[in-house]
Amino acid sequence: MVPKTPPQPAFLVQSNTDQIKRSSAESGSNYIADDDTGLKPDETKIGRMAEESEIMQEERPSTVLKKTKNEWKAIAEKIYRSSKKPGYSDSIARSVFEEEKELLSPLVEKCPGFVTILGFILENKFHFRVRHVNKTAKMTDWGDEQCRRVGCSLSIFIRKSKTGAAAVEAWRLNYTQLDVLFKDVTGIEEFMVVFANNLLRDSIYGMVMRVVVGAVLSSSDAVTDIFTISTYYNSEELYEQANVLLAMLLVNILIQLIGVIGQYRRKSWSVKVKEALITVLFLRPAVDAYRISTNQENDELTIDSFSEMMINKCSELAFESIPGCILQLYVLLKNPEKAGRYALASIGIGCLTTGFSSAMIAFNYDTDVRRRKTQSIFYGYIPNEHRVRGKCFALMTFMSALHNLSRSLGCALLAASDTDNLVLMFVGGEIGVYLLLKILRQDFYCWPTLSGIFAVVVSFLTRIGVKIIVDFSGCIHFRHPYDLGGLGYLLSVIWSQVFPFVALQLYSLGDDDRGSMMDWMTLFLTVSLMLWLVLNVIFFRTIDLGYLNTFFGTKTAPQHTCELFLTSKDDDQKFAAVFTTRIEYTKTIHEEMKEWVAENIHQWRMDQPDWFRVEMIPDEFLPKDVFKAEGGIQRMRSRKSLREIVGLAPERTEVAKRKAKIEQLRRAGYNKSGEHTRPKSRGKTASTPTNNPLIKMENEKKTYL
Repeated sequence: MVPKTPPQPAFLVQSNTDQIKRSSAESGSNYIADDDTGLKPDETKIGRMAEESEIMQEERPSTVLKKTKNEWKAIAEKIYRSSKKPGYSDSIARSVFEEEKELLSPLVEKCPGFVTILGFILENKFHFRVRHVNKTAKMTDWGDEQCRRVGCSLSIFIRKSKTGAAAVEAWRLNYTQLDVLFKDVTGIEEFMVVFANNLLRDSIYGMVMRVVVGAVLSSSDAVTDIFTISTYYNSEELYEQANVLLAMLLVNILIQLIGVIGQYRRKSWSVKVKEALITVLFLRPAVDAYRISTNQENDELTIDSFSEMMINKCSELAFESIPGCILQLYVLLKNPEKAGRYALASIGIGCLTTGFSSAMIAFNYDTDVRRRKTQSIFYGYIPNEHRVRGKCFALMTFMSALHNLSRSLGCALLAASDTDNLVLMFVGGEIGVYLLLKILRQDFYCWPTLSGIFAVVVSFLTRIGVKIIVDFSGCIHFRHPYDLGGLGYLLSVIWSQVFPFVALQLYSLGDDDRGSMMDWMTLFLTVSLMLWLVLNVIFFRTIDLGYLNTFFGTKTAPQHTCELFLTSKDDDQKFAAVFTTRIEYTKTIHEEMKEWVAENIHQWRMDQPDWFRVEMIPDEFLPKDVFKAEGGIQRMRSRKSLREIVGLAPERTEVAKRKAKIEQLRRAGYNKSGEHTRPKSRGKTASTPTNNPLIKMENEKKTYL
């Protein structure tokens, strides 16, 4: 029992009160001394500070910037809604520009014909090519024809882009004069993205093209695979191969179903069942393309739709398309008369699907606006000109298709040779050497922020999957230091072209009757190699050679991360570099990171920029006052276990913790009225509504939400 403090003499109380007044005045405290209670709030000072805080909040640059951008967005939405009504004409847009003259005047001054450009954009007609505008002509000198060309071209960029932001970025980069608007006029980018997003969603051309191409390729691949399986089952000798091909399809479906559970773990079971049916019916590529085209956003999803689509593409490549092509080539070599008349068609479609998927992964990652901004030293090799971008995509598609065909044929030749386990020896040996090099260079762990045994398992599977995709498709994106790295990618691609010739020699050792087949195979592989080399020469003459070093660089993932942090100029780039990947990557620059966080975090917490999430910053990088303000050891963490990611365990959010605490207090006998429902013990003070811990927790929960 704590002894009570005896009352102090009056003269001592007065002395203490005077001391409090002096210290309060000196320290600028919000409390003043009171003769009766000892200390009371200085309401005048607190009110004045509240007014000053409100004014500062309104005048804060970040607040003004957000307000301006929101005003631009609202105007864009207003114009777009008007354009969908019958009888729309440019006069409506001109009237809106006149009403908002004060805000939009900088745009009109730099580009007097912008309303005309906007009119052609809103027409949203189908156009086949991007028209040229003289790059030396100033925007103030543009006539109706130049405005028509610039305005009509945006529909083409929208049709060929995954997101509205990507379309606007490509449009801006193609017409270099527009760059002045996007740099000097605050809000113009958000203004144009609103139009692009709406047109991307509502345009039948862009949406239908993506959905149709994705659906046709995926459905054709699935149909040919199912037809091939049924053909194999009709022959007793091919039962085993049919079972293996069916297992490949099922494994891919299983992997994607696991992804569905993790992606939609916060959704109801009806939504999960619907998404599972989409996967089972081979409609996932088309649905993913549709959702990205229509800019569907959902905060309850684990990852964004773009990342979900890329993961599904990689799963399809690694577990279905690539091994399926090898198996069908093997059957064609061993039993050509029983492989079926459409075996070559199925193999060709599979290779084209692999090439298209590989090119899509590389193209979408490199042209992504956010990645080009945060990792400009790696992303950007695809030029900004529209025609050149289309050329690069076509070249990457056919390069990957030929790469897949020759490498798969090499594996099929090893499997068909008289020596057992050659495929396992070669492919397994390559993967083993690759993993060993990663371990020796301390670059084994992949970038996701996992820990413990889960980090080991995920890194092991990811490293193997990426190596297989590169070996059999040559996907250019995976030269990233977070994956194979430039030099590792280059060696893998070169070896993959030499590999089928080595396999052909081993295949010829077993049977002297294979002479004629050997001649045809040698000719085919030689022509394929020469064509692949020609395509590569054209490709490297097309891309931005400033990124050539990324194709043979030796940087590891930690080295790349540290370089991004040290060379980036903007805080959002630095934050993305070090706090969205494994924190172990940055151990050599931890001191620099701590200093940078300490200098800026108070400003970030005040401004709350879109990229800032304090829970992503580990405890040891936070200043002590911020660490305590965020909840101390109980604060939210960005790291999650694998069970949480796939939805097998509840997510440990701050809200969940507060709910658990509230439930615990309810069980202890508190109710919302502030009363303790259980019998009070003698000598204990009853809880009042003002000090009831349950009410405090409820208020904290509401504040947090």
